[in-house]
Amino acid sequence: MLIEIFTYLPEWDFLRNARHVCQIWNLISTSPILRQNVELSKYMDSYAYPLKYFSAIQLYIKKLVMHSTYIQTFEKHHQDVKFENLKSLHITSKVQCTWWPNSIFNNFFSMFPNVQIIKITPEFWRDAENCLYALSQFSIIELDFGYYHGSNSYGTCGNLHLHYRFIQFVQGQKSLKILKIRASNYFAEDTVAQILEKCPTLTSLNISGAYVSAESFKMSTNALALTEFYIKSQSEFTDDDLEALTKRAPCLKTLNIEGCRSITERGFRHIALNCSYLKRLFIGELDSNCVTAVGSDVITKIAKACPHLEFLSVIGCSKLEDDCIMDLASSCGSLRGINLNGCTNITDVSFFALADHCPLLNVCEVRNSAISLKCAIYLIQHCKGLTKLNVSNCNNIDDKNYSELENMLETQSQTNQPRTSSSVNSELDMSSCSMHCFHSHLKDLDLSESMHVTRTLATKLTRILPDLISLKLSISADIESDKEWFQEIFENCVCLSEFKLSTTTIQRQDYLKL
Repeated sequence: MLIEIFTYLPEWDFLRNARHVCQIWNLISTSPILRQNVELSKYMDSYAYPLKYFSAIQLYIKKLVMHSTYIQTFEKHHQDVKFENLKSLHITSKVQCTWWPNSIFNNFFSMFPNVQIIKITPEFWRDAENCLYALSQFSIIELDFGYYHGSNSYGTCGNLHLHYRFIQFVQGQKSLKILKIRASNYFAEDTVAQILEKCPTLTSLNISGAYVSAESFKMSTNALALTEFYIKSQSEFTDDDLEALTKRAPCLKTLNIEGCRSITERGFRHIALNCSYLKRLFIGELDSNCVTAVGSDVITKIAKACPHLEFLSVIGCSKLEDDCIMDLASSCGSLRGINLNGCTNITDVSFFALADHCPLLNVCEVRNSAISLKCAIYLIQHCKGLTKLNVSNCNNIDDKNYSELENMLETQSQTNQPRTSSSVNSELDMSSCSMHCFHSHLKDLDLSESMHVTRTLATKLTRILPDLISLKLSISADIESDKEWFQEIFENCVCLSEFKLSTTTIQRQDYLKL
């Protein structure tokens, strides 16, 4: 029991408090079960990390998350500690070691001889170079590398140095599978093209902020092993680039090109032609308040060509209509998630089709759509695995006609009545009915900005959705006079620790009955 409780303690509590209470607590604080994932992401004003403590747990740690300010501390005071079994290292803040000896990265990383997963963000280009040089001695499987600082005395020359160092690093990594580049246009124009050419083992490439030239995917025709590709908000990424990418990577299963506004219907057509194994697709915008010109024909073609699709995000695609979502539902029966935020022309017809043809659906986001309460209830009833439903800013969600809710509540109350001989005889009929009328799997319900949702409707919804752990509403309430309503919400949803109203968050502990 203590071990289970201790799993919720932050690392500084182990170091400063828990392990000093008694011998048993000290012994538990070094338990292999607890010390596999250690997080030192918050800077503490003391450097008093006893070597003895890390000596005791060093062989247990598999993942370490730490603040960059501890790099020098570790390197200086813990060179004799070896985290032999550590596989994942995450530095949470920007690393600035420019004024330190060049050997500091080598000494620091030598403490993790078997590290395979790295996330780090050097501050200056010299830090980035030294970091890559030190990492080149390891066999890295996954690298998340960020670089945002552009001002240095070397100007473009510094960026070219970093480009060559990065390409040299990638070329030497024979086991590199997953690469994420977070930068702000500080690499050379052909950096991405060189990465694809020099590292044929890559299965996942994520480009965020780094400049991608128009020729990055056309400089070579060699086949790529990529199964995941992410590139967001790149105006330079065009139809020709998408065509070249999909032809070179026919085994793509995840494709994220949100915010790439230069892509037209001609480019999207190549997804349908070349990506028959696709499972996750993100197109459209990053924000539902923005709109994009993706039409219904695009979604229909992709749906029919990619029958294994499990997740589709088309945020801000306001031109989409019901016919394409109906085609999607009938063609992709394994769909598990859909994001239609900002698709203002989508009506109940689409959601009825999703409910009827996609029983595995577990995430549905339809912010700013025309979905009605009746359809939302139908979706909840028929998708037994649905855990998240976002119907925020949907003004057709109202209590003008909630007979469906009344029927569900009536069935629920009958099911909870004491059993009699007649009820036992009709048990099969009742259980069959309750399966269609009572849903207890939904965990996350967002009704914020849906201005026609009243307290009565919210209360009834919580009665039929007792397993909610997240609830958002835009209902005005008074902290003092509405205590009974708050208490009723918490009584209906026993797992709900808090719920959000327009301007405040209501906490369970403030409204429990004494």
